[in-house]
Amino acid sequence: MNQIRLGMEIRKWRKIRKMTQQQLADGICNQSEISRLEKGDSYPSIDTLQAISVKLRLPLSYFFEVLIHDDFEAKEKMLDDVKAFSSKKDYEGLYQYTQELLNNGKFLHPELKTYLESYYYVSLYYLKKHDYRYCVTELYRLTDVEVNGMDVLLKTRIKNAIAIILAENNKHNEGMKIFKEILTEQVASDEYDKMRITILYNVGKVEYLKASYESALATTQEAIRLSTTHRDMSILGQLHYQQAQILEELQRPIEEIRASYQKARFFFDLLGLDYYKKILETKKGEYLTPVQA
Repeated sequence: MNQIRLGMEIRKWRKIRKMTQQQLADGICNQSEISRLEKGDSYPSIDTLQAISVKLRLPLSYFFEVLIHDDFEAKEKMLDDVKAFSSKKDYEGLYQYTQELLNNGKFLHPELKTYLESYYYVSLYYLKKHDYRYCVTELYRLTDVEVNGMDVLLKTRIKNAIAIILAENNKHNEGMKIFKEILTEQVASDEYDKMRITILYNVGKVEYLKASYESALATTQEAIRLSTTHRDMSILGQLHYQQAQILEELQRPIEEIRASYQKARFFFDLLGLDYYKKILETKKGEYLTPVQA
């Protein structure tokens, strides 16, 4: 069992459970030992690992299962590649990539397989290779997959994808119901706190489609506030673009609308989101030119 990989796994789940090193160590060992374990500088006894797994609310077998199946560097590359295809809306690339991995990856860890399958069905939907009902059904099936120690947010991400697809097919109430369920989940995770930003963005989008513009504006601005609080720029461009669209519908002052679109372009530039930048410049270019004195 790789010491460094084990240490990273302990640290990941300690963070998910929102525990300090001292809290994890309490009743088990010294805080300094937890620090050494997480850095991969030492190896725990089986008794210590058992106690840690109990504290983290994981079966002991999880640590063995994940490390037996897992090639950490290969897995990280897969996750990064999938995120890159998704953020650029390159659904053809996403489809080809996930299909190849799923066809050839008979030794994939069940959690990683579920993750890849979820993006595979999303790509099928956007490429119109199947209708949305088929893709939603398959995604729902993935939410029933049970794997010891599975990332607590994986099912939440899948439910988010389902809600988006439903909303995009005029099933606004069904999609909104799922979004609201996600927002009421009690998950002790910094990553979940950041994921709420994406959920609020999607809720704001549905409210915009339903012409509930005041609610859409409040929801979108809350997501912008949370992005600032958590220093998460990942969808700030999309949020400012959505805010600007809502401000247009509310007939707010043009300076206010222009400022939002310009902030959107700034973040698209900063994060290299050329797909979104092109849409902005094509559809809203008049708001991006300097005001003539």
